[in-house]
Amino acid sequence: MQKTGFFRLTVLTLSLITIGLTSANAQSRQRWSAGPRLGLNMSKFIGDIPDNKYVPGASAGIGFMYSDISHFGFAFDILYSQRGAQFTNGNSRQRINYIEVPITLRYFLNNGGNFRPNLFVGPSVALKTGAKFDPTQGTPSDRFDNSVNFRPADVGVTGGLQLNFRVRNRERFLVDLRFTQGLSDISIAPGNVRNQTITLGLGYNFGVGRNYQSGDRKLPVDPRRR
Repeated sequence: MQKTGFFRLTVLTLSLITIGLTSANAQSRQRWSAGPRLGLNMSKFIGDIPDNKYVPGASAGIGFMYSDISHFGFAFDILYSQRGAQFTNGNSRQRINYIEVPITLRYFLNNGGNFRPNLFVGPSVALKTGAKFDPTQGTPSDRFDNSVNFRPADVGVTGGLQLNFRVRNRERFLVDLRFTQGLSDISIAPGNVRNQTITLGLGYNFGVGRNYQSGDRKLPVDPRRR
């Protein structure tokens, strides 16, 4: 009787596991997703400009991501990004604002599930929207526009780690930490000045487009219908 009961329990357990795996494989997969982004920048200048330190700024916009039940995906964002630096030999601060578009290749550490951390790296292009210098960090009237002192674009490379949590069907909460290093000289003046930015970002993605089932296959195309 004990052997019969053990055998029945084993068969039942294996059956439940099989059903669970079948159900998991039949679940829909959301490949494209998009949603808002909000973050905190800590930026400074490097190169031929000593005596400056990180200054906080905002980062906000929208992001798009492609991922599947595999290790690879990609993403791109369109962000308003505040960069600049605070100078340590006084109380002055330089602010430069950009529209930034980072495009990143993603490597997911697992193939699927409710938690999908991923590593990412890729180029980042930023177009300047304006710049202001605050000599005293006093009243707003002390600030003045000095956009002409900086080049219209900044090209760099970005990389980091993202934590990706499923909240509900077709919705995910994102937390990422990224480091962006400017590669181009942003200053009109002689020398070489580059941006360096650390960003802690939050995001919320919604599924876009159709869900794909694990059994989806491309059907052959009838040449008469082309």
